[in-house]
Amino acid sequence: MSDTIVAVATSMSSSAGVNIVRVSGDKALAIAKKIFVSKKLTEPMQPNYMYLGRVVSRNFTEKAFCVYYKSPFSYTGEDVIEVHCHGGKGVTTAIVRTIRENGARPAEPGEFTKRAFLNNKMSLAEAEGVIDMINARTESQMLNAYRLMSGELMKGIVESEKRLIETASMLEAKLDYPEELEEETRPAAKAALENALKEVDRLLSTTANVKTVEGGADIAIVGVPNAGKSSLLNAIVKQERAIVSDIAGTTRDVLKESVEIDGIRLNFLDTAGIREGKDVIEIMGIERSKKAIESADVILNVIDVSREKNEEEIALETLLKGKKVVTVANKTDKELFPREGVRICAKTGEGVQDVINEIMRLVGRESIYDEGVLTNERHIYALQECKREIEEALSSYEIFPSECILENVRGALCAIGKITGNSVSESIVDEVFSRFCVGK
Repeated sequence: MSDTIVAVATSMSSSAGVNIVRVSGDKALAIAKKIFVSKKLTEPMQPNYMYLGRVVSRNFTEKAFCVYYKSPFSYTGEDVIEVHCHGGKGVTTAIVRTIRENGARPAEPGEFTKRAFLNNKMSLAEAEGVIDMINARTESQMLNAYRLMSGELMKGIVESEKRLIETASMLEAKLDYPEELEEETRPAAKAALENALKEVDRLLSTTANVKTVEGGADIAIVGVPNAGKSSLLNAIVKQERAIVSDIAGTTRDVLKESVEIDGIRLNFLDTAGIREGKDVIEIMGIERSKKAIESADVILNVIDVSREKNEEEIALETLLKGKKVVTVANKTDKELFPREGVRICAKTGEGVQDVINEIMRLVGRESIYDEGVLTNERHIYALQECKREIEEALSSYEIFPSECILENVRGALCAIGKITGNSVSESIVDEVFSRFCVGK
């Protein structure tokens, strides 16, 4: 990491108002002194102070700001210079070229964050949170990425690693001093191991919400023909996405509409009314509705309280057994046959928010926002590996000697170290940072 690197840390869009050129490495400050002049600039350059001045090269002069972050108190842990210039590709490219001519080389994708990891400014998992933050499409993804990037989601992993190190230390001490530590070490080491397992299990339990955070929850809107399914969809997404008609069987296929509500992406599937099909096309639509029911995370069963319950509705209820179902009692403005369920009038929007609240409860929004979700497949696999090693150690704890248990504990530590970066191969580190963009 002896090279000094440079890259644009912002968008190179022609419509960008401001761009930031980032420089990191031993030569960063010297380069800044060569290319940047300011009336307020004194020797030495004051860290964490934004100077207004000009970038000067042999071909151009650009009015800009310059900030110096002194090692180790910077993003990368090295000396860092940031030049804040006018947006647009031309001026930004010219500044990067000037910096390169004065001793920096172009940064590799993710090299700034990789240097932060190698300089112990962040763990490998926290670095992966950075790329998750960049790629986040919804508020829940952004919040989850922030938890990983800030280390909040890592607290449980770090705690588990500490417990495992504690266990390993006690078992190793027992091997060195078998007679002196026999009584006190084995029970204490086992307790530490059990605590580590509890924390690993807690972290793995959050993976139940991975699909909701990453791709959104699939919500199937079902019911008999003309119950108001399409009206409910339109009321939820607040636009006319589905055709609404008094003619039964208007919806012939599954209509999908995605919308972000309260930070969670919800994929609504407006299905064909389920009954005995009257023609080939309707039969195909009904079959697709049944497939949507099978794959949905939550089902909205829309019933019409202006009509008496019929055999088709009874058959549908049987089909929905064992599913996460919200019964939606629609057409309350024309109610003749009161039924249990969330009471709404899809036509006016009355009660629709209550339906949304029930959906959010069933998709686990509260736990997603309060606890966070472990979404990275690499992290999940490593924790599962860690869990297997701990369980194997505990299952044979009273049978085998300390040296045998210690092998499993070391295996668990190796697995969890793949997340923190304490026992990760160079190839995995390279693969993680290859997914970053240049400048980050």
